[in-house]
Amino acid sequence: MQPSNNLQILINAPSYLDYLIWNLSHLDVQIIKLRNSTYNPLIFPSFEQLLDDPSVLNLASKLKPMPNWPLSLREFGEKQDQLNKACLINSNQQFLDISINTKQWIKLDIMLAIEYLKTFEFFKLLKYSDRDILSKHVAMIIQTMTVSFTSFQTNSDCFKTPDGWFINIQDSMDFFDSITDGKISKNSSCTQSFLKSSQNVMGFLIREKLTSTEYILLKAIAICDPIIELSEEGRKIVWKTRRNYSKTLFKYCETEYGKRNGPSRFATLLSYINLAIYHQKNLRNFMSFLRMHLIYKFPKTLTSLEDSAIHNES
Repeated sequence: MQPSNNLQILINAPSYLDYLIWNLSHLDVQIIKLRNSTYNPLIFPSFEQLLDDPSVLNLASKLKPMPNWPLSLREFGEKQDQLNKACLINSNQQFLDISINTKQWIKLDIMLAIEYLKTFEFFKLLKYSDRDILSKHVAMIIQTMTVSFTSFQTNSDCFKTPDGWFINIQDSMDFFDSITDGKISKNSSCTQSFLKSSQNVMGFLIREKLTSTEYILLKAIAICDPIIELSEEGRKIVWKTRRNYSKTLFKYCETEYGKRNGPSRFATLLSYINLAIYHQKNLRNFMSFLRMHLIYKFPKTLTSLEDSAIHNES
């Protein structure tokens, strides 16, 4: 019997379901531990470097949690100012001093999204050009899912980073107003679309009471997007993997909610991916808009890693 047939049989077995969920859960724990740790790069590699470099996830079990979180909004602003100055002054410094206990969250979460991708066997089977295309396509989708679900787990009704900064309209606009000298308006269509889509994502999580198991399976499905830009061989690999994860989620829904309600729960859950895709497009637009007003103020904070994610069309 061919290995692929064995896999198809295992997918329908409860033991496979448990095994897959355990592996995805363990991976997510490692991502979150590293995200919340003292790991705090000042300089980030490019997408191309990330794809070639060894994984940094082994650091998750070696580093301590970042101290003195959460920060107040005032403290967050002060630490971000220190961070930006460090970017300008210490261009050769690899990591931030622990006293600067905030992070470059967009960059870090994009990086962790790639680290997440690199652990999957299907991703390793793709040729380099396909890995590059897929990683740039899904990085900010995974970033959105990570930020939204970890926020939901803290009972927040808006996007929130572990250091305590949260994205509600007034406080976010006050912060952006301070760093752009009043050039960002909360009434602009770009800003409103970004804030509204983040509220829609959080509203879905709260309304549907998404479980951790549903989240990790949905995230695995989301990274398997057989976009047209991939090679024919790459699309086949990605599509096959997406189908297997979708079957696993469907089986989980039937097990947890019954054969009558399971299919409708499955269909509802897929909306989370669509909301994340829509939000990351608004996030790209907002980041481009924000950076127009920051490029002269903080030129060295703008990296090729962010550029590749923000300007990649999805």
